[in-house]
Amino acid sequence: MTTTMFTQFSEGSLPAITDEVDLLRRARQADRAACEELFVRYLKESSSIQGLLRRALARPEDREEMLHEIYMQLISANNDFRGESRLSTYVYQVARVTIFQKYRRENTLKRRGVLRVISQAFDIPDKAQSNPEYCYIQKECHQTLETMIHKLPTAYREALRLRVMENYSYNEIAEEMRLPLNTVSTKIHKGKRLLASLAQA
Repeated sequence: MTTTMFTQFSEGSLPAITDEVDLLRRARQADRAACEELFVRYLKESSSIQGLLRRALARPEDREEMLHEIYMQLISANNDFRGESRLSTYVYQVARVTIFQKYRRENTLKRRGVLRVISQAFDIPDKAQSNPEYCYIQKECHQTLETMIHKLPTAYREALRLRVMENYSYNEIAEEMRLPLNTVSTKIHKGKRLLASLAQA
């Protein structure tokens, strides 16, 4: 089992930050303890968030991807939390909006092959492997994506290459690069945005 900065903590052992407004503020300022508590207690070990993900997304790898997207939304400071409700309620609402926006965004981009594979591993189904035309198109898409990744700044290149080209999980990338899980989330999130900009240029 992969051990990372976040997964090594159980809910009972987390260094709890009692003020929820302060917790989110500190997480947005990249405070390590706050980031750990926010990710583990309010996302990874939250039964309501995990239930929402299971209802919305069938594949475990899609749920993992979405979990990190929700985390990035929480620490982006684009949303205001004043403590008028519980932080868990706020996190749940952010999760719902993030899932909805992803569905809408994917519908907009569904005809763009390169952008479509940014968020999923490159894979050729068994039944299509003998189809030369299909394989050629997929190979071209794969090569284009690889070229674009090499154009990214060094800070994002390797994490995104492992995620998109090698089909590594977030935990595996964190272990391979010896980075905290939240840092991996940030690198992949920003790398995808840069990659999408390159694809549309």
